[in-house]
Amino acid sequence: MQKVLGVAAILLTLLSCSTFKSGLTIPANQTFLLGEYNDQNYSAELINRSNLTVTIKAVDKNSGEVTQSFGLAPKGKTKVYISKDETVYFENANGIDVLVDVILSKGVEGMRYVENGSE
Repeated sequence: MQKVLGVAAILLTLLSCSTFKSGLTIPANQTFLLGEYNDQNYSAELINRSNLTVTIKAVDKNSGEVTQSFGLAPKGKTKVYISKDETVYFENANGIDVLVDVILSKGVEGMRYVENGSE
C-alpha cells in the first residue's frame, strides 16, 4: 500500500509541474521554428548539448523584425523570455546535427523544421 501511495505521490508531483522538457535535435543546415501559433508569453531554458554553436533568434510575428538574437555556445546554457508576438528560430548552420535541451514554462503551439534560408 505504501508503494502505491509513493508512486501516486510521484505521479501527482510530475503532473503538477508546469514545465515541458524536450531534447531537440536540429538537423544539419536546418532551422527549427517554435511558437508560430502560440498566443501566450513564456520562458525557455536552453542547454546546448553539442560541441557547435546554434543561432537563436526571436522574430516578431507581425513585422518580421528580429527582436532577440544570439549564438548559444557549445555546452552553453541560458534562459530567454519570449513574447506571444514572437516566433523563435533555432538555426543550425553546421554540417552535422546538434542537440539542444529546451525546458519551456508552458506548452507552446506551432513547431516545424525548415531548410536554412527558406523562411
